Amino acid sequence: MEFSWSNEEENFRLEVREFLDEHWDAGMLPEGPNVDNDAAKNYVRNFKRKLAEKGWLTMSWPEEYGGQGASYVQQMIFREEGAIVDAPVGGGGEQILAPAIMLNGTEEQKKEYLVPMTTGEVLWSQGYSEPGAGSDLASLQTRAVKDGDGYIINGQKVWNGAHRGDMIHTLVRTDPDAPKHRGISYMMIDLAAKGVSINPLWHMNGLGRFNEVFFEDVRVPLSNRIGEENRGWYIAVTSLDFERSGIHLIIGIQGVYEKLLNFLASSKSNEIGIDSARLKKIYRRLSETTVELEVARLLSYRITSMQSAGIVPNYESSMAKCLGSELGQFHARRAINAVGLYGQLLKNSKYSILNGEIPNSYMYTVSRTIAGGTSEIQRNIIATRGLGLPRS
Repeated sequence: MEFSWSNEEENFRLEVREFLDEHWDAGMLPEGPNVDNDAAKNYVRNFKRKLAEKGWLTMSWPEEYGGQGASYVQQMIFREEGAIVDAPVGGGGEQILAPAIMLNGTEEQKKEYLVPMTTGEVLWSQGYSEPGAGSDLASLQTRAVKDGDGYIINGQKVWNGAHRGDMIHTLVRTDPDAPKHRGISYMMIDLAAKGVSINPLWHMNGLGRFNEVFFEDVRVPLSNRIGEENRGWYIAVTSLDFERSGIHLIIGIQGVYEKLLNFLASSKSNEIGIDSARLKKIYRRLSETTVELEVARLLSYRITSMQSAGIVPNYESSMAKCLGSELGQFHARRAINAVGLYGQLLKNSKYSILNGEIPNSYMYTVSRTIAGGTSEIQRNIIATRGLGLPRS
């Protein structure tokens, strides 16, 4: 198969690239205990407003909800270019919550929540996972008890970006006696509400964070529930399939890979003891990354092709996610082995190479096969839904 982009698609890619060069700087989002997080959040909010002015923030939404009705291919190009520079061109609101509201929300919810997403005014965080309910998400225990015209919520969520959000969309258990998939409801919660607390959890490389969010007697109005009570699992499950298409995983690998190749081709590689014989061995190993990146990219493009044809990806998304996650770990290991002991030096060392990106990548990719659904879960989906194998 010969794959190519149309002139229109190539021009759009160039336009997005130039826009990001002018308006986005990932260096404006430092992480650390002493960082002014409000300033970073405002930087993201202002950037999303600029995307909204271009019509790109919600470009694939139906026109009746404020979108452009753009093609999935155009949307994928946009997200691919955003991933290259680590820009927030998608998010838990635009990509996951919005479809849930469009398909299952009331007219009041569509007016109240969709419009602020189209303008970038409100930032959303996804709050599904819990310390004891990650890949087995249906085991979640955060409890919502009906009380008059609202719910009282108690529990804990983890693996989220709540420190950069105004609202969180989450799953809670509203019927503890029902089978675990059937007693879950989909809620929207204001992160500034009384009883909500956000504690940082730092990545092992020290350069980023996620959070644990605690709900202590948090009151949420009934109008913040999406769809029927106890039917939240079925609303959320389709969104998870779209989350796993995986193009951002591939781009994250490619950036470090290309920098490593440039380093190896320079005189600096010889300065750290990489002679021609060793260089040949390194290139042979890295050639596997070249092939795997292309396969993973095409799997992600396949997801886009299916969406364009009106097909909801299922096991195909799990294939792309599984390969993208594991390829990140494979390449990080190849990269750190390629440069020897220098690969262990972080950016604060005067002897580090590539500004310490190789060890940072190596440590960060540990979570890749856990976050977003473990590789074991993805393989189960591929086996049962893709290959038709029986459950053991």
